[in-house]
Amino acid sequence: MSAWLDDLRGRLPRHAELIDALVAICAADDRIEVLELQCSIARGAGDELSDLDLGLAVRDQDWEAVAAELPDRLRSISGTVDLLDHTMPEWGTRAHRRIFVQYADGRQVDLVVQPASNLAGRVPGAVVLYDPAGRLATERRPASIAATADDLRAWEMLGWELLANVAKYLARGSAWEALERLNDARGMALRLWAAAEGVPYPLFGLTSLLDAEPQRLPDGLESTVSGLEPDALRRAAVACGQLLRHAAANAKSRLGIDGTETPMADHVLALLRPDRAR
Repeated sequence: MSAWLDDLRGRLPRHAELIDALVAICAADDRIEVLELQCSIARGAGDELSDLDLGLAVRDQDWEAVAAELPDRLRSISGTVDLLDHTMPEWGTRAHRRIFVQYADGRQVDLVVQPASNLAGRVPGAVVLYDPAGRLATERRPASIAATADDLRAWEMLGWELLANVAKYLARGSAWEALERLNDARGMALRLWAAAEGVPYPLFGLTSLLDAEPQRLPDGLESTVSGLEPDALRRAAVACGQLLRHAAANAKSRLGIDGTETPMADHVLALLRPDRAR
């Protein structure tokens, strides 16, 4: 880890300074067992605008106390604009706290605090910054690193549902709602595209595609973008449907599963035909 951190000090000294401060907090508190860094900076792809995506694990009986103390400790590192301390609904009942810090100099920390018993090894690509007991000595493969057949089915159907709602809101003359559903549908299509491309963590769609080396965005993606003009929204929704159809077929082929297309595809594209606007 020391060689990695020395390299970071040369490339991103302000981020390395934050990491040094966080490691010092861990080393001074025997209740803290692990500090792990993930995402772009861990991969060596970060820049001055990147945040620090961190996980901190605490001795089970003390994790809530440490989580309550951390906001003040994080504020003490540097001038702070604001801080958010909350739980993430998508984690369900799993014990955790998420703390986001915006520092005045532009740096950001995105830190998840949890009991050490939640840990099952480090994720691929992570950098272990503090782990005196070797809890992260082995690597684990998180379920979200790859898509399942159930994921593909859900993303495909959700994509068509959202595009059907684009047609519905266009018929009602509600362009803002149509635009919102179009953007959500594009997100589903990009999850499928990421799965088709074999990109890790396809659940994160656009972010995972941009993080890949090289980046894996589909050709013509800009045709799925629209403003509020109804005809433009309709054209973009059709282009998004074509992307959704292509991405779903390729993702199913990559996973070697039944490639039968849902009847929703033809149904929704028919709803989006220009003559339906009359």
